[in-house]
Amino acid sequence: MNTLLLASSLTLMGILAGIYVTGLIHDHRVADLSASQYAAMHQMRDKTFRRVMPILGLTSFNLVLVAVIAALSPGLPRLLGAYAVMLLLADILLTIKAQLPLNRQIQGWVEANIPADWSEARDRWAFHHTVRTCLGVVAYGCFAAAVFLSL
Repeated sequence: MNTLLLASSLTLMGILAGIYVTGLIHDHRVADLSASQYAAMHQMRDKTFRRVMPILGLTSFNLVLVAVIAALSPGLPRLLGAYAVMLLLADILLTIKAQLPLNRQIQGWVEANIPADWSEARDRWAFHHTVRTCLGVVAYGCFAAAVFLSL
């Protein structure tokens, strides 16, 4: 049972971290887009991820939390697992406080009402996403190390 819990939580965290990294890869040339191109791209992507990411993120968080409590070995593995939980919680809070308001703002943009300072919203979103990516990747690294030390 513990092995299944560790494997499933590690797998979901890997998917989550992978999605974050692919966002960075995808967006490395986002500054080349016009305002309307950016709005269309972001709106399309957000329609997909606003359905997927809450389930994936919250399920990952809950599985990792349970794994830390019930399946990781005491000592360093559990400490690393606790760090992973804290980093995932920081990611969730950053998402709620920073990313979701920006996503809602950008979802309201149409060609006729894109603000003149639209690139500031784009850049804030990109910065927050970079922070989230760092949180997710470091959380994954901490949890992966905890799992391997526990096995």
